[in-house]
Amino acid sequence: MVNSRFVVIILAACFSFTFSAIIDPQSNDYSKVQRRSWEQAIAMAKSFVGQLSLEEKCNMTSGIGGPCAGNVLPITRLNFNGMCFQDSPSGVGDGVLHSTAFAAGIQTAATWDRDIFYRRGVAIGKEFQGKGIHFALGPMMNIDRNARHGRNWEGFGADPYLSGENSFYYIQGVQDQGVVATAKHYICNEQETNRFYGSPYDKKRLGASNSQGYSANLDDKTIHEIYLWPFASSVAAGVGSVMCSYNQVNGTQACQNDKTLNGLLKGELQFPGNVMSDWGATKTGIESVLGGLDIDMPGGDGFMGSVLVQAVKTGAVTEDRINDMIVRVLAPYYLLGQDQGFPTLDLDRDAIGDNYKINRLVGTAGIVLLKNTNNALPLNVTTDNYYYIYGAAAGQSDEGYGAGSSPQHGGALYQGGGSGYVEPTYGIDPLTALLIKGRDAHLQMRYVTDQNDYRAINDTFNARGFGNAKCLVFVSAFSSEGSDRSDLYALNNGDQLVQTVASHCPKTIVIVNSVSQLNLEAWIDLPNVVGVVWSGMPGSEYGPAIVDVLFGDYNPGGKMVFTLAKKDSDFGTDISQTYNSNYTEGVFLDYRHFDKFNITARYSFGFGLSYTTFSFTQLDISKAGKGKHTASSQYRQHRIKSYANVAASKVFEPVYEITFTITNTGKVEGSEVPQLYVGFPAEAEQPPKILRGFERVYLAAGESKQVTLVLTQRDISYWNVINQKWVTAPGTYNVWISTSANNADVKLQSSFNV
Repeated sequence: MVNSRFVVIILAACFSFTFSAIIDPQSNDYSKVQRRSWEQAIAMAKSFVGQLSLEEKCNMTSGIGGPCAGNVLPITRLNFNGMCFQDSPSGVGDGVLHSTAFAAGIQTAATWDRDIFYRRGVAIGKEFQGKGIHFALGPMMNIDRNARHGRNWEGFGADPYLSGENSFYYIQGVQDQGVVATAKHYICNEQETNRFYGSPYDKKRLGASNSQGYSANLDDKTIHEIYLWPFASSVAAGVGSVMCSYNQVNGTQACQNDKTLNGLLKGELQFPGNVMSDWGATKTGIESVLGGLDIDMPGGDGFMGSVLVQAVKTGAVTEDRINDMIVRVLAPYYLLGQDQGFPTLDLDRDAIGDNYKINRLVGTAGIVLLKNTNNALPLNVTTDNYYYIYGAAAGQSDEGYGAGSSPQHGGALYQGGGSGYVEPTYGIDPLTALLIKGRDAHLQMRYVTDQNDYRAINDTFNARGFGNAKCLVFVSAFSSEGSDRSDLYALNNGDQLVQTVASHCPKTIVIVNSVSQLNLEAWIDLPNVVGVVWSGMPGSEYGPAIVDVLFGDYNPGGKMVFTLAKKDSDFGTDISQTYNSNYTEGVFLDYRHFDKFNITARYSFGFGLSYTTFSFTQLDISKAGKGKHTASSQYRQHRIKSYANVAASKVFEPVYEITFTITNTGKVEGSEVPQLYVGFPAEAEQPPKILRGFERVYLAAGESKQVTLVLTQRDISYWNVINQKWVTAPGTYNVWISTSANNADVKLQSSFNV
């Protein structure tokens, strides 16, 4: 049974904070939740379960057919109308009408702005709630371990700390609207290749849903310090549901894995909510029930549901375990007040409101300026009058928005594909927004979107006005659930397009519309490529967002959430083509790997330029303050929610405050993201440095601001595999304030001793 003594305290593994930049979590403008605790919700769920027959309880362990992606059985005699589960992490998906195609998770992470993380979650939650959907199947927080992973765009990048912060605020934003968030895919689901396998005979006889998934094989330290980290943050945030994944972990299916489900999630992290299967990820019945699975989705496979009645009668499964499953399924329903006035279900109801505003902000704030030779950007409408625009990725797809599932997508990308894809109600492409800008500013604009028509492209080089033109080249890279990328190169010979234009145009600016990592080496060092903008996956307001950045109406401040390598092999990991994916790199992933082996990156994790400049001064390290108005006190207070839950341990308490001053030394307003990296004593066996804090700081020209980042006990701890707990190693801890993971970008440095 769910432990009724479950402790509700403040915070879990979300580890750094500057209070002034975050929305008031108790603001009525953002929260619609009746303030119940987990203890109250569990008690209510137990009361409900006590009124059910064994048959009713067993039937509720499996999904049923219905209008949603997943549906929970109604119990009409108790005035329970069932529950609706619906994709996706970036908006209401599965083909419903009137949905905002929000900027993807990868774009949101690139903002490095907790305020934006939360506000995007609020907007997504409003649309789910407005349609009467009880469970949103997101956030997706699998780590970007493999650059070619087809689902990287749904997640939050290559660092567990950054992913954990994104997850925390997404969950609280969604759940503040009364909608249950679902942390997925638990756990180590870092590739699509071989997510199902079995003999051709087995697939035909049993169906793909009963085939096995590849096994992610890794050690205890790695799973704790990398892959469990964002899920721990999610539990801290109060997430109501966790979705187990298709793959195996160390040889056991994720949805029947006693170690990861009962041991780590429900035991170590004290997660009181439910574990649901990914769709078709349940492979057995009794083994899954005993292994920690609470509800089988979408159901209909015969593994759970009514078949468990006989399992209880024979003693294979206890009725207490069945009760526990249903209490866990229903507790989030009561936790967020869905029993009181929750909207009726109408998937096509228009609940968009003015969400385009926050969507545009997220899309714009996540754009990263990578290269800007001699201040080629921003574009100046007074002096830069001629523009030539190239590439299919500048305009709309010939196939319409439905091309979101096409691996050879021919137009501007708002999101990637698969179950995470939201078919936009509308989408504004860059070309349309540029033409409107041209109209308003009296700019001369020409374009070729058929990037295979080199006759038309070459003709532009001889056109009147071309000699003074700025050339905007749009390239893209797409991926989707169900398969991994075949390579790390732009679609439709995008490299050739850039090379061709740059061979004639001395002012070539490349806009990269990519799901995740891309190899830029074919053209990045060409002298005529004077600007590179990483537009990412910016959602349906892509056009206005990129135009604002290009013309300086918004000073870019996004930062990379993964490393871009000079050689694909430099990443050190790749998709396994066998049925075993061995995580032999351990905790040395992405920038940690580049540091360990002294590999020079093309663009480092955390990198991003601005149209202004910044200076850093006055680094101070002090013990965590205990006063009412200290940063540590505000850190504690801010993350409290009625539904937040955390293991009762001092390891989550603030222990140090890192304070410094940042100044905008340029002539225009802008933002910078100071990043806090920590170096550990040798005993901890850690990478040379690890991200343990950040804050996006917005400053007017000439303005200064004092910033304080908080380190918690867990931030300076490592997972001790012998003692099976987080341990702080004695010795010297180095502290770096930097603007990327590149050592050359370190601005301030100090240390403290433990």
